[in-house]
Amino acid sequence: MLSKHLQSELSDWMQSGNDEPVILSSRIRLARNLENFVHPMMFSEGDAERVIECVGNVLRLDYDEIKMQDISEQERLMLVAKHLMSKELLKNNGGAVYINDDESESIMVNEEDHIRVQVLGRDLSLQELYKRAQVIDKRLDEHLMISFDEHYGYLTTCPTNIGTGLRASVMLHLPGLSIMNRMNRIAQTINRFGFTIRGIYGEGTQALGHIYQVSNQLTLGKDEVSIIEDLQQVVEQIIEEELNMRKRMNNYDHIETIDRIYRSLGILKYSRKISVEEASLRLSEVKLGIDMGIIDIPFRFNELMIAIQAPFLNTVYDSDVTVEEKRSEMLRTHL
Repeated sequence: MLSKHLQSELSDWMQSGNDEPVILSSRIRLARNLENFVHPMMFSEGDAERVIECVGNVLRLDYDEIKMQDISEQERLMLVAKHLMSKELLKNNGGAVYINDDESESIMVNEEDHIRVQVLGRDLSLQELYKRAQVIDKRLDEHLMISFDEHYGYLTTCPTNIGTGLRASVMLHLPGLSIMNRMNRIAQTINRFGFTIRGIYGEGTQALGHIYQVSNQLTLGKDEVSIIEDLQQVVEQIIEEELNMRKRMNNYDHIETIDRIYRSLGILKYSRKISVEEASLRLSEVKLGIDMGIIDIPFRFNELMIAIQAPFLNTVYDSDVTVEEKRSEMLRTHL
């Protein structure tokens, strides 16, 4: 079951539709806990296995069950790189993840909460993704006793998730705002309205390749539809600012912008070793050039951003070749 999810860097759901200049993906995540168990950080011996068994009885028929204790660290890291599970879960031998065929749905078990339902999609499709998450949530609620309080809503391990337990997020490619040093101002502005900007793999991660994750911080006091609508408005405003910044770069810094893009393309095509940080940056600037109509080459940004991660490169057997050398060779092959 695991092997089919590691055959390709790009999930099937990501291969449908056209590439957008700014929006890379959208995600809905629901945090839920079982009423008759302590939270994962307080587990006693056997609790983790019992929670997996409870959730697995509901999901195994339609999802592939992958237990952390049954897979290697490298395989766990590959699933993280594909956004199918979190970095927190990979550290937990008592955890599991349930993944559907096209990898647009994954349900993590025994991460920070007993259950984390995650639904992924392209474009700004948050309302549609929430409807799909509701179907999974209803299925779990019909078979399991979910922790819920009439006053506070869904009870979660972290107080910041209490209420709806909803985290809606959109992955954005923002090279214009990054290059023009506008990201700090954007982050401070949206933070005042209950939203936050994080790196490519969520909280505590860096923004590789000018990719940022914009999500809600508030889960209590607002209903799910309102949270999603507000986030969508914030994202649309950020997209407008990004596109305006690209126009400014093209109009007022045209030569510098062209030089930046072609230099990045040259480094990707001819370097013999390259770090993941630089590779991400150069791929981002080449995508910027394509989206601005400056260059026209076959290019798969989402796939390459995952393929350059170390867990995928380590599958290439050659102990005498460094990861940075493997990365540059892979990029030369694709470009």
